[in-house]
Amino acid sequence: MRDLEKLADKIVFEVDRAVREVQDKIDRTVKRAEQKVRKAERRTQRVWESQPDWSESRTVRDFQTAATKIKKFPTRISDLATDGSCAMRYLFSYCLKGWAFCQGFGGLMLVAITLATSEHPWRQEEISIGLVLLATSQVLWWIGQRVNKSADQKAYARDQHRILRLAREKGGNLTVIEAATDGRMTTEKAEEILRELAVQGHTEVRVTDSGVMVYHFPEISRWDEKQWARPVDEL
Repeated sequence: MRDLEKLADKIVFEVDRAVREVQDKIDRTVKRAEQKVRKAERRTQRVWESQPDWSESRTVRDFQTAATKIKKFPTRISDLATDGSCAMRYLFSYCLKGWAFCQGFGGLMLVAITLATSEHPWRQEEISIGLVLLATSQVLWWIGQRVNKSADQKAYARDQHRILRLAREKGGNLTVIEAATDGRMTTEKAEEILRELAVQGHTEVRVTDSGVMVYHFPEISRWDEKQWARPVDEL
């Protein structure tokens, strides 16, 4: 049983490592593209410096928009890689469960047919084979459940990271609708994650005068205080 579990973990680990290698290559490509964009921006800036409203030129705005999109590209690739890893885990768990179901059904049918057709069924090798198939199917089903649970945890961590990045972009204040819309998830999932963060003490629940519930992240809104942090024993 432990060998099968180790094999399943090894397969998932290899898939994750391959995804990370691809992501590293993409990150390096994106960095080179950002450098080229910055060089192009500097050249464009030198060209338009002689004009009073060079900052309003369409060319500069286009370069700024492109630079902003390129900066967000690694994050999107990271989300895509995580989604691919979760999909592989779910697919692997469903394959294990399907295999376990077929194997268990085959073992059950083998035992039933042997009991129905043989005069001395308990002396037949088919009974032993059927029981082994049934026991093995249980092990495979259990491994599939473990892999499925691992995929659920990774998907939850992915959604939580999306919400935290979004809270940083919003200055430390976030609503459920914003989290669901920009985080590409349901409102129920977004609210569940925000409430869990509130229980853990990472965010505060505030209400506006009009009744809108806002989740405030003190660690994000007060990021400039990090340089003034002191050791705990000096407080």
